[in-house]
Amino acid sequence: MNRPGRFGPGALLAVVVAALLQAPAAARDLGVLGETWAIAEPDLLAALEARLRELEHSGALATTEDEARERVRARIEAPAPVAGVAPATTHSTRLIDPSVVLERGVRLPDGTVLATAGTRLNPLAHVPLSRDLLFIDGRRGEEVAWALGHAAPATIVLLAGHPLDLARRHGRAFHFDQGGRLADRFGLAATPAVIEQDGLHLRLTEIPLRDGGDRP
Repeated sequence: MNRPGRFGPGALLAVVVAALLQAPAAARDLGVLGETWAIAEPDLLAALEARLRELEHSGALATTEDEARERVRARIEAPAPVAGVAPATTHSTRLIDPSVVLERGVRLPDGTVLATAGTRLNPLAHVPLSRDLLFIDGRRGEEVAWALGHAAPATIVLLAGHPLDLARRHGRAFHFDQGGRLADRFGLAATPAVIEQDGLHLRLTEIPLRDGGDRP
C-alpha cells in the first residue's frame, strides 16, 4: 500500500506521460548517448543493378534469359488451342453483320470529327474483304489440305496446331487466333470454316470433311 503523497510505479509513469504530453514544444540539447548512424534508404535501382551484375557474373542471368526465350518460343511454336471448337459434322452457313458501334468519337489530327461516339459503322461499306478467311484445326491433315487447296485468295487461321511448323513445311503463312478472339467474334464452333464477303455481310460456312480433305 502506497503512503499518502507517494506515487506507486504505475501512477508515476502516468504522471510522466501526462507531463510530456502537456509540455510546450520546446527542446534542449541533452547530448548524445551511444553511437549514431545517418538515416538512409537503400537505392532500389542500385540494388537491382548490383543483383543483375551478380547474376551476370555467375551465369545465372544468361540461363534465365535462355529460359525466357524458350518459353516464348514454345508459346509461338505451340499456342494453346482455342477452346470449344470441334470438327464440323454438318454443312451449315449463316450471315454475319460486321457492323460495330463506336465507344469513342474518331477525329483526324487536325480535330476534324470523322464519327461520334455511338455511331454504327459497317467496315465493308468502306473497305472490302480482299481475301477469304479459312479457319482450321492445324492438327488435322485433312483440314490443312482443304485450306491449301482453296481456290480463291485466302488467309489461313489456325484454331489449334503449330503455325510455324506448318509454314516451314508448306511455304505458306499460317496465322493463329490467339486467345480465340476471332472465334468469339464470329461465333465459330466447328472447323473447317470459311468466311467470305456477301454484300455488306460476311457469310460463314462450316464444312464437314471426309478423310483426305474432300468435300462430302
